[in-house]
Amino acid sequence: MKITQVDQQKRNPRRFNVYLDGQFGFGVDEDLIVDRRLIIGKELSPADLEKILFETEVGKLMVRVYTLLNIRLRTEKEIRDYMRALSFKRKVKGDDEISEMVIESLIEKLKQKKLLDDEVFAREWVRSRRASKKKGNIALKAELFLKGVDRSIIETVLEEEGNSGTQENLAGQALEKKMKSFQALPYLEKKKKALEFLMRRGFDYSISKEVVEKFLEK
Repeated sequence: MKITQVDQQKRNPRRFNVYLDGQFGFGVDEDLIVDRRLIIGKELSPADLEKILFETEVGKLMVRVYTLLNIRLRTEKEIRDYMRALSFKRKVKGDDEISEMVIESLIEKLKQKKLLDDEVFAREWVRSRRASKKKGNIALKAELFLKGVDRSIIETVLEEEGNSGTQENLAGQALEKKMKSFQALPYLEKKKKALEFLMRRGFDYSISKEVVEKFLEK
């Protein structure tokens, strides 16, 4: 088979249509055009075509992943789960499923491009959740674990991104607004409600108790 034509796609200038022996063969992204030197006149063996079609499938999925990553960073588990869900949808429609080899190749490419890094994700997640939701370490550990981040990464990130003093400050900030809704309650009920609130936010008992007592002393 010989490449007889290569046209840039109108909707996506980063993708190209490749024609073999005068007929449409496949669509590829510009990286694959360069990596495989897909130029007019090049002869492709069946083995070459099989490899290119495999890489083409990975390339198409990369485009979908870019959309996800434009919203926020993702963990490796989240990408795998997304791909398997997409594969299941294809199966239901009667289309070809996404093979595990394709998913593994996709994951590797994302890592090579530094678009997938669970430690980077964990650091960004911790900073964001602390800033916007005033979350404590217990809640953050649970959230990161559910997203597939390794326990060792979670422990390292939480240790490096803040200490107990940071936790006390966050707990104080979280409780400051909430205490207004407890003001009319009797002392013991107010203390109980405040303590439960902080523990639901993911702060451990000792920090929660210390912060609540400081507020009640004011």
